[in-house]
Amino acid sequence: MTMAYTIEITRRVVGYRTPQEVTPEGETCGGQWMDGDARTIERPSTSRAVYDEFDAQTWDDDVIAWAVDAIGPTGAVEPSSCPVGTSVPEHAWLSGRYDDPYEGDNRVTETSVRLTDDWSPQERADVFHALDRS
Repeated sequence: MTMAYTIEITRRVVGYRTPQEVTPEGETCGGQWMDGDARTIERPSTSRAVYDEFDAQTWDDDVIAWAVDAIGPTGAVEPSSCPVGTSVPEHAWLSGRYDDPYEGDNRVTETSVRLTDDWSPQERADVFHALDRS
């Protein structure tokens, strides 16, 4: 029986400032900080990566290395609780944030990652620790 290892990646793009507009007179208005509120710019999307035979062969049956390579580029490396011990429950997640280099906090991509299905609490902890070191 093969194990089902799934990485669930959710992204949403938000803005923490009011939209900027140009008046008929050519002046810019808006862009005020929203005091912790956010406006949705792009609807959240979720993708899933499922460990398969090809991945097992490519990563020499090392599901931890596969997960680190899959999650690393997302920037989601902050654990939902600290410190990360020797086991991590399924409801825990990793998060990350990317501020657009041109728009700053007016366009932020927020990413969260969960390890679901057959991940053991120890394996989750190993992934969280490995990402913390990378």
